[in-house]
Amino acid sequence: VTVRQAEAQAGRTGIIERANEPIVDGELEYMLYWTEVTAQFRERFGVMTDSLGVEYTRLLDNPCGDSDRKCGIKQQATRSEFSKLDRDQDGLLTREEYQQQYTAARQAHDTGFTGQATFDSIAGNSSGALSLEQWVANFAGAQAIVDATVKDPHAATFWTVCSVNGTGSRIVPSGNASKDQTRAVWEPWTQFDQKAGDGRLTREIKGLDDGDNNIYILNILVRHRKTGEYAAYKPHVIQRKTPLYTPKEMNDTDYDMIIAVCTVFGVIMAVLILALLFTRNKRLRPKLIIKRPGKAAKPPLAGSSVGL
Repeated sequence: VTVRQAEAQAGRTGIIERANEPIVDGELEYMLYWTEVTAQFRERFGVMTDSLGVEYTRLLDNPCGDSDRKCGIKQQATRSEFSKLDRDQDGLLTREEYQQQYTAARQAHDTGFTGQATFDSIAGNSSGALSLEQWVANFAGAQAIVDATVKDPHAATFWTVCSVNGTGSRIVPSGNASKDQTRAVWEPWTQFDQKAGDGRLTREIKGLDDGDNNIYILNILVRHRKTGEYAAYKPHVIQRKTPLYTPKEMNDTDYDMIIAVCTVFGVIMAVLILALLFTRNKRLRPKLIIKRPGKAAKPPLAGSSVGL
């Protein structure tokens, strides 16, 4: 047995011994990390606009309503997937178009629909094709599209120990992400709050910019004090909705108020116009008066002369 083989065997033995050793909560400590992915989501899914035309990052989940500009990322992804499959762009997805993406082998584990529903069960016996409305109501692949964006190895890999530790920003014990991360420390579980009912560790996070529907990924690393081993938890994508300007919906009282204001304004303008016309008609016109010298004429001043 060579020295290298002996070292390898010792290493394997150490791993097995650590694996068999029970994990004690008191020997674990935790660190929270965050990173921002707003730019990646903006680049892939575009923006939404409010009533004043101001652009914001799309919300992860938001009904389209009466305008595509309000669609959330999941809704936008759903519509984009339908447009991609509808090759002739006639607004109907035929079975042939569907099967080009969802082959028989794929349908065995993924039909693309909620509850593994089939194309035929949704289309029914009417036309053998799906409308956009039917697709939107039954498509189940939007979350996978979002997950693919988050787990794009060329943009962010925030689910491994190396990536979290290398690219993430640490969060200080107060939970304020805007504070200097050099103040962050590893903490035991006793320093965290616990969720009532299931005992999960919780911490309030603050200080993240949310002026543009910003999207962040949070993750936690856990470290074993004795062995020095690390593990990463499942990353969480978060977004705080930024208040968007929307005009207030008007009711009957609002309409009555507008009518009253317009009526008063019209009456005032009519009074001003009538007053202006009346004043112009009554204004005195200039008159030329010629006086001839006579008995009533005043004598000229002494020393004055009149030239001829």
